[in-house]
Amino acid sequence: MSDQKEKESTQAKEPGSGPGRRKTVRKGMFAKDLKLLMYGFGDVSNPASDSIAVMDDLVMNYITEMCQEAAKVAESRGKVRVEDFKYVLRKDKKKIGRVEELLYMNDDIRRAKQLFDDKEMDAQDEAP
Repeated sequence: MSDQKEKESTQAKEPGSGPGRRKTVRKGMFAKDLKLLMYGFGDVSNPASDSIAVMDDLVMNYITEMCQEAAKVAESRGKVRVEDFKYVLRKDKKKIGRVEELLYMNDDIRRAKQLFDDKEMDAQDEAP
């Protein structure tokens, strides 16, 4: 009986578990993308499945740790923001540069879509 209580208490302490949390399938989540990335960085066109599994595990651990660190930064606020991730990455110039580039491109795409929608609305207004 006590073994079952210990299992329940350790499960409740796991990040991402508990009431209101979605159960997600994490294993192999990035397998297809990692296979292409590995090939792009010089691996064979069809890498071994155990190599992909190791890379997938590394990526999942990195993302999880990054999110946990950002959550710690945002703990007093209660809401994680982009700036929290930027703060966590502040010492790695390559990563923070890539984040800035992606944020700029995202903003640029958003503005272009907005301009397109505005022009489309103007064209509909002018049509008889």
